[in-house]
Amino acid sequence: MTSTAPASGAPPKISKDFTPPPSQFRSVIAPDPASEFPAEPDRYALYLHLGCPWAHRTNIVYRLKHLQPLIALSIVSIHRDESNSWAYDGTSGSDAVDPIEGFKNFKELYEQASPGYKGGYSVPLIWDRKKKTIVNNDSVEIIRMLFSAFDQFLDPELREANKPDGGLRPEKLKKEIEKLSNQVEMDFNWGTYKCGMAQSQEDYDEAMERLFGVLAELEERLSRSKYLFGDHITESDIRLFPTTVRFDVAYYTIFNCNWKQIRYDYLNIHRWLRQLYYEVDEEAKGAFKSTTHFEIFMEGYAISAMRLKLIPWGPAVPIMPLDA
Repeated sequence: MTSTAPASGAPPKISKDFTPPPSQFRSVIAPDPASEFPAEPDRYALYLHLGCPWAHRTNIVYRLKHLQPLIALSIVSIHRDESNSWAYDGTSGSDAVDPIEGFKNFKELYEQASPGYKGGYSVPLIWDRKKKTIVNNDSVEIIRMLFSAFDQFLDPELREANKPDGGLRPEKLKKEIEKLSNQVEMDFNWGTYKCGMAQSQEDYDEAMERLFGVLAELEERLSRSKYLFGDHITESDIRLFPTTVRFDVAYYTIFNCNWKQIRYDYLNIHRWLRQLYYEVDEEAKGAFKSTTHFEIFMEGYAISAMRLKLIPWGPAVPIMPLDA
């Protein structure tokens, strides 16, 4: 399934039958020099903002794979300008001006790539600096490109072929990863939005049942393993982390997902979450805590819900200590 994040502009009206809109830019960066978008150092840029969970997953992979020397990074603000597009204003961890092309707001990228473009202006995306166009704006497809497309330029220990158990998306686990990740995507990652932006009590009730149903399944699964597929991080862990780390601080309150909390009611998920956040294992170093910005999450969701004019205080402790 595709996975396009909510675009800038008014929040979507989400019913129980909601499915994410398809991404409009679906090209692929490949190791083959003859491909339309060949992997090359200093050619591409990753665009994101620090509040978006779909962008968060790409930032995690960007850092897990140590792609900073190869791919530029541009961070847009969570605040919108007069055109209702995310701006470059130096707030919420953003750049004051787009360091890649000098754009003043995020809308300009889409208009440059596709004059007359009428769709949503979503993060994350990969930009081709040579062709001056968007390569891809689907978060799942982006992380899968980042997994291995640039491996030829990385140190041997960072290449997927040399990682334990086959790397972030092992061939032997592809079908299982796809099945679990799709369930998490619709019922948990998008499920929080279905709860928070439900248009009726019926829609809200169904979304809550599905959301807490998948949490119960994940809790049981993580009672049997360190990560979702054993002893090593996979794509599924990366796609689950951004929503889980936001749950108690944002979704519980702002999106009305207030039946249970991760820290008190899901001990195995809580252990898994803290293990990643505090980067206990070497393979997690530099990618999870450094990309998690609780104050930005709180402000961003207060703005996006458009029901709150104030940013909630709590919880006082955004994430519990590792030994709690």
